[in-house]
Amino acid sequence: MTKILVVDDQPTLIELLSEFLGDEGYEVTGHTDGLTALQQMLAVRPDLVITDFSMPGMHGGALLTAMRENAYLCDTPVVVLSGRPEYEVDEACEGYAVYLRKPADPTDVLAAVRRLAPAPAPAAPTVAAAPARPARLRSDADDLAAPLRQNTAGVSHGSAAYFA
Repeated sequence: MTKILVVDDQPTLIELLSEFLGDEGYEVTGHTDGLTALQQMLAVRPDLVITDFSMPGMHGGALLTAMRENAYLCDTPVVVLSGRPEYEVDEACEGYAVYLRKPADPTDVLAAVRRLAPAPAPAAPTVAAAPARPARLRSDADDLAAPLRQNTAGVSHGSAAYFA
């Protein structure tokens, strides 16, 4: 599974990104400070890091510099997700793959993540073949289902409203 580490001093943002990216097939962990995140990175070796720039303690620029100086983390792509203008982020650090301005559109975050660390393809479900029913049971089931089909033939289930 593709591992993503989210670093932001706002726990709510970490939770939202974890749920959102987790639903897309990514394994997401999060930390609210850069130093703890850096220690975790050495153990977990994430495929991608999403970090805020302005955080107390070790800010995103220092985190990125430390990653680039570490042989195990130097090639890990980083998405900087910040409320600061990009020129400020660019002046303080280099080597990030993508900059997104807060508040970021979830589709932009997902597009950046997919480009830098594609999610693994979901495994095809294995379904055991159902045993064949004897002809008499098939006939009885068809006889029971016929009135149900007649009673519901004109009913619209409105599925378009749920998936529009």
